[in-house]
Amino acid sequence: MRQLWLTLMLLVACGHGETKGGLGIKLKCWRLPGRMRQLDAGQGRVYGIGLDQVPKRLVNKCWSPLDGHMKHITVGPAGVWATDLEGNLYTLEEDTWKQIPGTLEQVDAGGTGFLAGVKDCHLAFCADIVPGSPSLGWTLIPGKLRYYSCGPDACWGVGEAGEVYVRTGVQTGDCAGKLGTVDSKVRMSKVEVGFDGSVFALSSTGVPYERVGISDSNPRGTEWVRLRGLEPIHSLTYDRYTLWLINNAGEVRRCIKVSN
Repeated sequence: MRQLWLTLMLLVACGHGETKGGLGIKLKCWRLPGRMRQLDAGQGRVYGIGLDQVPKRLVNKCWSPLDGHMKHITVGPAGVWATDLEGNLYTLEEDTWKQIPGTLEQVDAGGTGFLAGVKDCHLAFCADIVPGSPSLGWTLIPGKLRYYSCGPDACWGVGEAGEVYVRTGVQTGDCAGKLGTVDSKVRMSKVEVGFDGSVFALSSTGVPYERVGISDSNPRGTEWVRLRGLEPIHSLTYDRYTLWLINNAGEVRRCIKVSN
């Protein structure tokens, strides 16, 4: 199912229930209320950071605020995690933030049994999550990364010059995995991995792309395919066949595949 969104020319229209098709694929998009600066979706849940830095959870079609002021939030198999404005790390337990020793600028909970992220100076780390442990044992990931995101089988990162890397074989006990590079003429600013291993990225100018050709035998994929017909995007996330988008004005749209 990881190639569900594949197409050589993907056309997307984002309006109130507007649909647009292209070469056998059709997407339907809805505008959500409110304005956000960052979103993350995982395991059927969606969390975000509002323009006011307040963390929020999507409940039906409404954003329910949580306590505190945060910089970045993530949800996935590793739970719900966030970093505050100073980079301090927190995990959400029964709707209450619990601080965990350590700092990160960007955090990702998409890995199975481990947490990952990037702190200042473009240093990336990962750590196995041990239930009941009050702290995390961090492993430094070699190289300099601006953004890092993990899925069930691999983690993808963006380097200082916008180059893209993939680390395969990531798992509990070896969250760093093995390094590989992804050939690309497009310089990226962010990359996000979905629950099924699907990979989406944003270029430095806000153009969204999907990495196609990903398989068990070729975890790096074959090429980037531009998602056409979209305005410049500031943030995106993908979960359960749904692509969530934030434009530069903070407007949120939810897009799903529909039958032709």
